[in-house]
Amino acid sequence: MMRTGRAAIRARQTGAGVRPVSLWGICAALLFFAAWAPAAPGIDLEAAVTGLERRYAGVQTIAGEFRQTYRAPGIEQEESGVFRMKRPGLMRWEYRRPEEKMFIADGQDAFLYVPADRQVTVRAFRASDMRGTPLELLLGSADLRKSFAVSWERNFKPAEAESLHLRLIPRGGGEYEFLVLELDPRTFDVRRIVIHEPGGNTSEFVLSNLVRNAKIDSRAFRFNPPKGTEILRLEAE
Repeated sequence: MMRTGRAAIRARQTGAGVRPVSLWGICAALLFFAAWAPAAPGIDLEAAVTGLERRYAGVQTIAGEFRQTYRAPGIEQEESGVFRMKRPGLMRWEYRRPEEKMFIADGQDAFLYVPADRQVTVRAFRASDMRGTPLELLLGSADLRKSFAVSWERNFKPAEAESLHLRLIPRGGGEYEFLVLELDPRTFDVRRIVIHEPGGNTSEFVLSNLVRNAKIDSRAFRFNPPKGTEILRLEAE
């Protein structure tokens, strides 16, 4: 069964609370507070940006675990799972708790599949749609100075005592107001990403057990809907 256009969007948004917002936010940005120290001793802003870019410059694939928390007035929703990504724009995010669901991007389309609903939402999604997002950064293809106005972030508490915090404001605007990156001050690994929306809502992604450049079969980024799955296709705006 196939539905298209705004009717499909309305049908999806009235289904399960904030689920579409938090998941599609991963790819749009789709989809992160001890001491309030913005920098480790001896590290200036330019060195932090350079270290971050160099850390991810050679990444062809990345995989790991994530914990996502979506916060809005009266809402706090936490989910977790595992993810895999591969250049130029292939992704597989498997949500395992509290509800199983899957987000896959195959280079042409992105699929949001919820087994309990026997439903998949499909929209066009290319590698170019990742520009100016945290996903582009993790795959080592972001030019931070070109894509963002970068400064130290001083308003978020660190998840770990020794951390660097960068605030990234997208140049030319976007679907979010700014990002906060929490970095390891020695390796420049991204520990946490916080996406701050204009209305004050946030999506926080805590990343762990990251593995870079492991061999990942491209077939992991293909999605074949199980028999009987309802397909909702969102038209490009």
